[in-house]
Amino acid sequence: MTATVQDGGADTRTMRRSTLLWLATVGGRADRTRIALTTVGAAAGVLALLAAATVASTGTDDGPYTSELLNEPGLHVGVVIALVLLCVPVLAFTGQCARIGAPARDRRLAALRLSGATPADVARVAATETGLAAALGAVLGLAVYLVGRVLLDTPVTATYGRHTELGAGSYLLEEVTGPVRRLPTDVLPPVWLIALLVAVVPAAAAVFALAALRRVATTPFGVVRRQQVRPVQVLPAALFAAGTLGMALFAGLARVTGLDEARPAIITVVFLALFLCTGVGLVLGTAAMSARAGEFLARRTGRPALLIAARRLVAAPFATSRSTAALLLVVLLAAAIQGFREHTLLAQRQGGNEFYARALDQVDLALVVAGVIAAAGLLVGTIEGVLSRRRAAAALTAAGVPRGVLGRALLLEVLVPIVPAALLATAAGILAARGVMGTTVREVVYSATGTELRVTELPVPVPWEALAVIAGGTALATAALTMVALPILRRSADPGELRTA
Repeated sequence: MTATVQDGGADTRTMRRSTLLWLATVGGRADRTRIALTTVGAAAGVLALLAAATVASTGTDDGPYTSELLNEPGLHVGVVIALVLLCVPVLAFTGQCARIGAPARDRRLAALRLSGATPADVARVAATETGLAAALGAVLGLAVYLVGRVLLDTPVTATYGRHTELGAGSYLLEEVTGPVRRLPTDVLPPVWLIALLVAVVPAAAAVFALAALRRVATTPFGVVRRQQVRPVQVLPAALFAAGTLGMALFAGLARVTGLDEARPAIITVVFLALFLCTGVGLVLGTAAMSARAGEFLARRTGRPALLIAARRLVAAPFATSRSTAALLLVVLLAAAIQGFREHTLLAQRQGGNEFYARALDQVDLALVVAGVIAAAGLLVGTIEGVLSRRRAAAALTAAGVPRGVLGRALLLEVLVPIVPAALLATAAGILAARGVMGTTVREVVYSATGTELRVTELPVPVPWEALAVIAGGTALATAALTMVALPILRRSADPGELRTA
């Protein structure tokens, strides 16, 4: 600390930058783990943003590439949107990592207050810690991006689709075998854009850290949350219902309102707004669903494991919603893409065109990556929840509750809200796809001279198997990840934990 200035009775203290940096970087094992995982999350986010900027900078004269999505200029907007959306589970994972060791960090911040630090000093320490970790991750992501451009720039021989303009807005798609690049390593975004993307991630991380401390009062005797927030019951349901209904009736509403004659960009913005309403309602509604399910089960069950899980859901409904938010968004997007897949493949089957099939396979691969990242965030959140409640678990064990009951309670605590939420997300996703693309496809049969012989309306099937894999796989993956945390729960439930702070 430097000086103390008296101004109208107010005690104002400032902290040296060296002291601020030292306090932001010291800590125990949990603090080092939090900083390391935050760095990894920030690096992944910067890498996804740089990849999106690279695709956006790719022109018709660049390439060719092994990915059909990169060879088709009209699909670049979708690829950029997908890469930006990929940042959502990455940011959720980073947010979960930022909560690791929260009780120990709260005690450390309270000790700073006891030693004379002001609340503003404490907020700066927390924001600097998060910002430095994110800055390190941003530099790491930039380094991986630049090194990857060099390592992956070697062309390979592959078959790709080449579009030749025939005139009057028509194109000929032909398959050509030759040297291609795996990724657009021959394209570099503007330097100012790279610098902006690298700088925006740590800046946003620091701002979010400060925003999270607005409802927290750090006193010399501990960290106190200023208000108890109960989940809103009506607004999430209204957002989810409005978004889902709007997407399910999108084609009809577009014809009635004349939106179908508007520019494609306007139609895309309207659909994305409805999709965003559905996603926000789903994520926010998970907390309300957890609280209501916990209240319902707590009043009616006599099973110890279910009763413990229900009481935890009532006491901390936002804990589960934070951990599962990114996973539910991935489920919503995956279900919608499966509906688009069925419609697109049925519409393109006449020409035997494999372009869209290969492109959709690459989209599925991106969804798998997003699902893995979201699952990692869920695992981190579950482990953090176990560690933060270790004294309560130790007290239950000391009172005679078997560890098996605590393990089942943890499993039920995660599955009770995620199963109905995953079903709702899957239903909303498939309704969105069928509402926008329609439920039928026109099949036109031509003669040898090109004369139209007949037109048949083919029904687009509902991909029940894919939807079952999405919804059921989400529940199974959640259960498996929760089982991974059970050994940590058994160690945390040791009565000896009652001796620790």
